[in-house]
Amino acid sequence: MGSGVIPATVLRMEILTNILTEEQVRQELADTMLFLSQRGISEVAVSFAFTPDSPDLDDVGVCYTVPIADLLSFVTERERTKGFRLGRYDCWIEPSGFNARFRFCNDRDIHVTSESAEVLDSDRKSTRL
Repeated sequence: MGSGVIPATVLRMEILTNILTEEQVRQELADTMLFLSQRGISEVAVSFAFTPDSPDLDDVGVCYTVPIADLLSFVTERERTKGFRLGRYDCWIEPSGFNARFRFCNDRDIHVTSESAEVLDSDRKSTRL
């Protein structure tokens, strides 16, 4: 038998948008960049994932550290050079030192997860989520 101690479980809460248009997804990415930069976030980890009908890429799931000011241009360059499509394939954004994750999903919706209700409430108030 074990020690009788039950390990603590971290509870992550989530905000999920409705299905968005391509233009709305792009605006939400810009809004996310602004939201994070206003909170002093200077870098984010960005990774890409793909659905079965997506391009064959050699770096699926690889995290790239990107300055927050370069987030939009990084995603745009990825679309131009690698065949990635925001809203058709997944783009995960994890801010350095901030308790939240942003998943721009292949269904053209956005998932924001955090252990902090305050962070989620703040994000909901600053964007259209």
